[in-house]
Amino acid sequence: MPRSGPQGVDPTEIFPFEFGETPPDERAYFTVLSWFVFGSGLNWRVLKAKWPAFLEAFAGFDPASVAGYRERDIDRLLADAGIIRNGRKIVGTVENARQLRAIATEAGGTTMWLRGFGTDVDGMVRTVKKRFSHMGDVTTRMFLSAVGAIEYSSWQPTDRQRQGRS
Repeated sequence: MPRSGPQGVDPTEIFPFEFGETPPDERAYFTVLSWFVFGSGLNWRVLKAKWPAFLEAFAGFDPASVAGYRERDIDRLLADAGIIRNGRKIVGTVENARQLRAIATEAGGTTMWLRGFGTDVDGMVRTVKKRFSHMGDVTTRMFLSAVGAIEYSSWQPTDRQRQGRS
C-alpha cells in the first residue's frame, strides 16, 4: 500500500502504478514520469481511461524504444485518437526517454541518480524540472512523491502553484 497520496484521492483508484513506491526499473520510472507529463492540466480519470492506448502507442513506455522515435513516430502519435494528442507533450515524452537513457548511463539508473541528492529536496526538484520536459514545480513534486523519492506529506503546493504560476 502506498505510504501517502494526494488528499482526497485514493491512489489505487487513480494511478496505474503504486504511488509512493520506488519503481523497479527504468520502464516503470518512464511510465510514472509520462503519466504526470500527460496528466498535467487534465482530469486524471480521463487519463486513466486512455492509459491502455498510451501503453500501446509508446511501446509500453520502454525508454530505449521511445528514445529512438523520429518524426514519423511523432506524426503517428499525433494522429492517434486513443491518446491525448498534445504535440509538445508527445515531443517532450520522447526527449524524457532520452534523458532517462542518459541518466542510466551517467548514474547507473534513476534510483541511484535520485538517491544522489540525499536530503536536498529543493536541489532534486530544481534538477528534475530542468532535466525533463513539461515538469513544473507541482508536477515534479508529485512525480517525486509517486516514485518514493520524497514524502507527499512533506510539501504542500501553494495557491500560486495550484494555479500554475510557480
